[in-house]
Amino acid sequence: MPTVYASNVHFSLYQARLLAMIGLYTTLAWLCPEALAQASIQLSPSDSNNTFSLTVTELPATGVAVIWRSTNLLAKGEHWSAVHAFPSQKQTKSDLPVRPSKTDSAFFKLSWQNINVPKNMIWLPPGDFKMGSPDGEPKRYKDEGPVHSVTIDHGFWMDRYEMTQERFTALMGNNPSSTQYTTDLPVNRVTWEEAREFCKRLTELDTARNTLPLGYQYRLPTEAEWEYACRAGTNSAYSYGDKTNQLSQHGWWAENSRGQIEQVGGLTPNPWGFYDIHGNVFEWCLDTYRAYPGGTAYSDSGTMKIFRGGAYYCPSSILRSACRAEPQKPDYRWVLGGFRVVIAPPHGEAED
Repeated sequence: MPTVYASNVHFSLYQARLLAMIGLYTTLAWLCPEALAQASIQLSPSDSNNTFSLTVTELPATGVAVIWRSTNLLAKGEHWSAVHAFPSQKQTKSDLPVRPSKTDSAFFKLSWQNINVPKNMIWLPPGDFKMGSPDGEPKRYKDEGPVHSVTIDHGFWMDRYEMTQERFTALMGNNPSSTQYTTDLPVNRVTWEEAREFCKRLTELDTARNTLPLGYQYRLPTEAEWEYACRAGTNSAYSYGDKTNQLSQHGWWAENSRGQIEQVGGLTPNPWGFYDIHGNVFEWCLDTYRAYPGGTAYSDSGTMKIFRGGAYYCPSSILRSACRAEPQKPDYRWVLGGFRVVIAPPHGEAED
C-alpha cells in the first residue's frame, strides 16, 4: 500500500510542514514513485479555533486516496483509522480539518488505490451545515430543534438511489418487500438489522472486488450524513426550497404516488444528485435516536433507530429535510421502511 507519513499536530507549524514534506518524499520515493512522486502534504492553521487543515495536492488523476490517523507513528495497521477518502479525479487538492487532542499525538499517512468506486455512489466532501429546523418552519416537530452546527469531518460516498429489491435480493437471497412488481422498486419492509447485515455483506463483496477504498465500509448513513446529503447546501424546508407546490417534481408522497411505492430515480434529484431523498420509502439511519444538544426527543430509551425522508403516503411535512419521523426498534418491519447506503469510515454503531 503506497503510504506517506505526515506530521504530529502538536508540533509548531514550521516543524509540522517540515516533517510532513520529509515523510512524504522519503516514503513515496520507495513505495510508489510513478503514481505519487508529485504529491505534497502540509498542515496549516484553519479558520476554526484549535484546528489545522491537512492539505494533500498533486495526486494522480484517477483512483482513490485515503488519509489515515494514529496516535503512534510506528503503530501496526490495525491501529490506524481511515479519517478521510476522496476520488483523485474529483480534486487535485483535498483539505481536511484536523482537531488536535490535548493528550495524544496525531500522525497521518496517505494511501492511494487505482480503483473506481461504483458509479451509483456520489462523493461528498467534508463540510459544515446547519442541522434541524428553526422554530418558525411550518409543521415542524419538537425533536427537530434547536438548529445546530454540524461538521462532517470526512469525505464519503452515498448511493444516488434507494436500495432496490433486485440488489437486495441478489445479495441476501430473499425479498421482504410487500410490493414486488419490478426490480427497480425500492426494497421495503426491511428491518434496521437486515439493512446493517446487507451493508456488511456488500463490504465483504466489494473488498474482494477491489472497488472499496481501504479503511472504508458500506453502512447506513448517520442522521447527520443523511441530512447533509439531503439538504445539499440548502437551509430551506426541502432541498429545492420551501414551497410544497414543487414537491411532486422531487418526491413521491400522498398527492402523487397513487398510494404505492414507485420505481427509484423517476423524479428530479436534489441539487447533489440524490433521487427520492424526499419520499417514496423512509430510509433507516445508523445511529441511535437521541435529542439534539439542548433539545428534546420523543424517546430516551437509547434503543431506538430513526427513519428519515418520508414515504409515498405521507403528508408534505414528513418529507422535509429536517423531519425525524418514526423512531423505531431495530427489528421493526414496516411497509414504508427502506434504506440507502454510504461508503464511509467505520462508525461505532455499525459494529454493535
